[in-house]
Amino acid sequence: MAKAISTAKMKVFVDTSGTECDTITEYDALTWVKVGNLLDVGEFGAQYQEVTYTTIDEAIVHRLKGALDNGTFSLTVARNPDDAGQGDVLEGLDSYENVNVKVELNDKPAGVGAKPTRFCYPAKIFSYKNQFGDANQVVKAVINVGIDGFIIEGARGT
Repeated sequence: MAKAISTAKMKVFVDTSGTECDTITEYDALTWVKVGNLLDVGEFGAQYQEVTYTTIDEAIVHRLKGALDNGTFSLTVARNPDDAGQGDVLEGLDSYENVNVKVELNDKPAGVGAKPTRFCYPAKIFSYKNQFGDANQVVKAVINVGIDGFIIEGARGT
């Protein structure tokens, strides 16, 4: 029976090589840099566009499934531009090219060569905004990431 896992110790990585990947094996071969000081990972996943039309004679709204949009999501980090991963994010922000993103869950099984569940995809970095709070807050950066292709899930295993 599968069990639920927490987001504690999950990781987000970036690769700025510009390598296009079609399989999880190709993604696994990339050189990944961990984005440090991760505070929150938003949500991402498949959502199809809704296409509607209304016929006059029926007075009914009809719905069709349109294009797949894997969407955008926000990462929140404790701001540290000197962190290698956040530095790569900033590099991606200033580029019009895709970066590769990998999100790893904290479900790695025991054993040599074991891998956790991971989600990999090409993306564009659209923003790196500073977020300030009251005197008892850490300075944060909110990173807006737009997924520009398919999300490939690699199953956990050895």
